[in-house]
Amino acid sequence: MEAPSEIKLVLSDLHMGTGERPGLVNPYEDFHFDSRLAELICHYATGIHAKMPIELILNGDILDLLKVPVRGRFVTAVDENIAVDKVRRCILGHSQVFDAMADFLKVLDHTITYIPGNHDPEIAFPLVQQLIRARLGAVASPTRLRFIIDEEFLRLPRGVVITHGHLFETINRIETGRMFEDAPDGRRILNLPYGSRFFTEVLAPVKAEQPLIDLVHPLSSMVLWGLVFEIGFTIRLLGRMARWFLTTRIRRQAREVGLLRTLQVLVDEIVLFTGMDRRAKVFLNDAPDVSALIVGHSHTPMIRRLPKNKVYVNTGTWVRMVSLDIRNLGTSVDPMFARVEYRPLGPPAVSLLRWNGKPRNTEEVVA
Repeated sequence: MEAPSEIKLVLSDLHMGTGERPGLVNPYEDFHFDSRLAELICHYATGIHAKMPIELILNGDILDLLKVPVRGRFVTAVDENIAVDKVRRCILGHSQVFDAMADFLKVLDHTITYIPGNHDPEIAFPLVQQLIRARLGAVASPTRLRFIIDEEFLRLPRGVVITHGHLFETINRIETGRMFEDAPDGRRILNLPYGSRFFTEVLAPVKAEQPLIDLVHPLSSMVLWGLVFEIGFTIRLLGRMARWFLTTRIRRQAREVGLLRTLQVLVDEIVLFTGMDRRAKVFLNDAPDVSALIVGHSHTPMIRRLPKNKVYVNTGTWVRMVSLDIRNLGTSVDPMFARVEYRPLGPPAVSLLRWNGKPRNTEEVVA
């Protein structure tokens, strides 16, 4: 087969936090594959890949800024100064990965595109973008590193579309052009969706007690298991959830649109929250100009060849997930990424790949 003339690489849901220090436990850090990810980036910056245009697309939730405390607390009123501090700490915590991306950008015709997800919307702040540009050595070449902020989709040639995926869920959707709002004290802060607020105010504060709280799916099964094996913690968690929905979601919206409409919205949100991939496939099927859709967000890696020569890809996540679904019971880690190969003629070749890395004698087992 003819060698590709151009390659697009798509990574999502790395969820890099502030890193780990020897001898110290960081319950908010879920990414443990710095060396393996750096190997992947280096692989596409050397050898034959150094001689062709390659774009590395960071498709949302690359940083997990919802899990970065601010002076010991998790906050939802995130202004630009807070955002810069959180991102700076994540960069310091994963220097090997950012070194690899900086080397990647040194190669001619290599570029990086960053699409924020619902865990890293702080990327929308200009000073955060400047910080990342400085760290990756792209200040003098702004076109080598771009940020997709006010667009729902990144549209590539020949019908390939990329989006993080949270826009398909009402509870996590951030409307285009409405990334910011004015706080009561006059600060310009992030306009976080209710899903992000729920995570920040309900789940993140208890993660130190139960580090897997946000890595177990489905959530309903986790609650049922918890009522048997961790009844004290689960009762407290359910109490936090109930108080949050009553005070933050139901009461405020009921005043605006009425109780009946509020309950209808909540039902819609729950349905959408559990069917993101289904909604994305409907979008792909109904869009005549889209031949391939690449998403992340749901942490479920898959590739589906659909009718009309369409391809659906979910790149999954690089963090350890615990499934309580009887069909996929157990713990899994699938470091995957999507690759789109372009040739002078014909449709692009879209594939989902698992990165195994170079042969190694040992690999640390993470607690």
